[in-house]
Amino acid sequence: MAKLLREPLMHFLVIGAAIYLLYGMFAEPVMDETDKTIVVSAGEIEWMQGSWQKRWNRPPTEKELDGLIQQYIRETVLYREALTMGLNQHDQVIRRRLAQKLEFLARDLVALTPPTGEELQVYFAENRDRYQEPVRYTFTQVFIDPDKRGDATLAHAEAIKATLIAKGDALEDPGAMGDDFMLPNYYPEKDPIEIRKYFGNGFAESLVELSPGTWHGPVLSGYGVHLVYVSSFSEPPAPVFEELRERVVQDWKSEQGEELNEKFYASLRERYTVVIEEPEQDDSVAAVQEPAR
Repeated sequence: MAKLLREPLMHFLVIGAAIYLLYGMFAEPVMDETDKTIVVSAGEIEWMQGSWQKRWNRPPTEKELDGLIQQYIRETVLYREALTMGLNQHDQVIRRRLAQKLEFLARDLVALTPPTGEELQVYFAENRDRYQEPVRYTFTQVFIDPDKRGDATLAHAEAIKATLIAKGDALEDPGAMGDDFMLPNYYPEKDPIEIRKYFGNGFAESLVELSPGTWHGPVLSGYGVHLVYVSSFSEPPAPVFEELRERVVQDWKSEQGEELNEKFYASLRERYTVVIEEPEQDDSVAAVQEPAR
């Protein structure tokens, strides 16, 4: 039985039945142009009271409930008149919102069977890299400004690097050997993502390849040229499933929900025959869109 409940077909049947049940319970009946009756059902009023209670942690007063009912009536009147005027036709925003609502409804109605321990272990093993903490680097950079030094930038960088290597620990402020820079010279325990945010992809990719304990460069970034000293890097321990179980469960549920939602759409899509018509080509538009030779 448990295996049957995990089958996608069973999920689709549950989704479909629930959606049509809700539609039958809450959808407004199709009305003709002469139907001007608005029914505020007891179910709607209970929903208003429940929503108010959840938001304000108390039931609405008689006056507040009347305000909610009048707002519902106002929205219904305007909604029906908008439909009568055809304002919902060819509106991309409305189309998208309705499509999203159905997707959200389908996703919410899927009562995913909780994963077994074995399923979680397999999922964790297959996605171990996702849970691995990144290596962190402690480094110092000295900036060499190409706008200031021009064609001599690289030669100056080599000369400054030689001085930095020669002086070693005797140099208290390596940054003073370079040019003024908007960012700090010293960066403790930064992961590659953080380094990328500061200096860009190229700098980060170069830095992670540098051996610690000596000056390297020139290393390029979007700002210019840098000399870099990696003091150390720390490799975090391997991820432990027991410590990450809750996160793994949430990731598993999210992924399963997305996968099931796509299968649900595919099952609906199969019911339709799609005809895509070619629009008539306007000569003036074609002339604009034709690429230059």
